[in-house]
Amino acid sequence: MKKKNSRNYFIVIDQSQEMWTAVKFAIKRAKTTKSKLTTISFIDNVSDGMMLTSSTESILNKDQIENEKIKHKEVHDFIFKKSKIKADTEIFKINEIDNFIEFLNKYSSNSTIILATSSDIGKPGPLIDKLIYEKNNSLLCPLVLINGNLQDEEIEKII
Repeated sequence: MKKKNSRNYFIVIDQSQEMWTAVKFAIKRAKTTKSKLTTISFIDNVSDGMMLTSSTESILNKDQIENEKIKHKEVHDFIFKKSKIKADTEIFKINEIDNFIEFLNKYSSNSTIILATSSDIGKPGPLIDKLIYEKNNSLLCPLVLINGNLQDEEIEKII
């Protein structure tokens, strides 16, 4: 599989307050390194525990994807306003984490996934758990965890 050569920062969109900290950090890094940004989100598998026809499942998945695209647009508008960078969008099913890792690994060390931690739950979120503890040997793309409670001026000092 051919590796992508341009640097890219991946930001997981989950509509938490901490997500905005990750977005601001990624914008700053992308501007500094003249890199691309890609927002990533996950949809639930609508058929879990349900008996659905494939056409019904397809319609429900389409609805979820459309809702995710609206969330991405809000973040993309913010990114463009702050940096003039046009971000890309990727949406994955949460139960297909291996597809997500395969996607990230196409970029290998030329890119970074940025996640912000949450102080509310007192432990890493489910995506961080999966990437670090379950899939850490298969992830080739560097993972940066930043404190989700950082203020804008603190983000500026990190870079």
